[in-house]
Amino acid sequence: WNTRHCGSRVDTHFLFAVCMRGEGPHKRQRNVHTDRFTGVAFVLAAAALWGASGPLTKILRIHGFDITDVLAWRYLIGFLSLIVLSASLSKSPSFRIGAARFRSVLLMALCIFGVNAAFTWSNFFTTVANAIALSFTAPLFAAVLGWVFLGEKVGFSHRVAIGLGVFGVSLVAFSAHAGSGSPTGLSPNIPLGNSLALLSGFLFGWYVVIARRFAQQQNDAMAGTIWQFLILAVLLLPFGALTLGKGIALAGYAYLLLYGTLCTAAPILMLNISSRFLSAHEVSVLALSEVPFSILIGMILVGEFPTVASWAGVALILTAGFLGSVEHE
Repeated sequence: WNTRHCGSRVDTHFLFAVCMRGEGPHKRQRNVHTDRFTGVAFVLAAAALWGASGPLTKILRIHGFDITDVLAWRYLIGFLSLIVLSASLSKSPSFRIGAARFRSVLLMALCIFGVNAAFTWSNFFTTVANAIALSFTAPLFAAVLGWVFLGEKVGFSHRVAIGLGVFGVSLVAFSAHAGSGSPTGLSPNIPLGNSLALLSGFLFGWYVVIARRFAQQQNDAMAGTIWQFLILAVLLLPFGALTLGKGIALAGYAYLLLYGTLCTAAPILMLNISSRFLSAHEVSVLALSEVPFSILIGMILVGEFPTVASWAGVALILTAGFLGSVEHE
C-alpha cells in the first residue's frame, strides 16, 4: 500500500490495509460497520495471544527466568519483531515521530510496562485464573476514565456488559480453586499475586484510554507501538545482559522468543490498531475474552483446572464480550 492510494497521510503499516481510506464522508459512513468489525477482530485476536502469556510465564520460571529477565527481554524481542514486520510492510521501518507524539508514546510505554510488570509478577505468586481475572477489572476503570477524560458515553448494553464481565471475573477469581486454595510450588503467595493482578487491571484501564486518545489524534499505530517498545528495550537493556550469565538452556530462550513476539508485541499492536474504531471501555470489555483463552491454555500447558464456578464466570465473560461488541446509539 502506498499513500498515493489514499487522500491523506495514512498508516501504511495497517496490517489488513485498512488505511483510513481517502474517501468522502458518505462512503466512509457506509464503512462504519466494517471498521467496527475490524476493531472487534483485532481485540479478540490480541486477547487470544495474551491468553497464553500467563501459562508461558510459569514455563519461563521453570526454565530459570525471573521477573527481571522476562521484562527485560520481552520488550527487546518485541521491538525487533516489530521492526521486521514494519520492514516487510513498507520500504523502511516507521521511526518518524514528533515531540508531542513522543510524550504520548512515552506515557503509553510507562503505562504498559506497569501493566505487564504487575501481571507478569502476579503469575509468579498466584494461579493463572486469579492473575487473569483480577487484572480484568480494567473495564470499570476504563469506563470511568473514558467518561472523564474522553467524554465517552457508556450505553445500557455496555453497562450491562461491564457488570456481567466484572461479576464473571469475580467468580473465576474467588472460586475455591482460584481464590482460597493453599499455596503451591507454582503459586506460592496468592494474596500478593492477587494484589499485583488488581494493580495490572487498574493500569490497563489507563492504557486503553491513553491509546484511544492517541488513536483519535494520530494515524500511525505501528510507529507508536515501535517507539513504546524501543523506549522500554533501551531502559531495560542492562538487566537483559545479566540473563546471559545464568546458563539457561536454549529451549528456555525459545519460549522467551514466543513470549516476546506472540504474547507481547503482536497483541499490543493489535490493541493500538483497534483503538481507532472502538471506545476505551469497548476495547477493555472485549479484552475480557482473554480469561477463557488463558484458562484453557493453562489447563493444557500447566495443568491448572478451574472449578464449576470458574466456568460459570467464563460464561458470563463471554456474554459480556458479545454485548460489548454490539454498537450502541
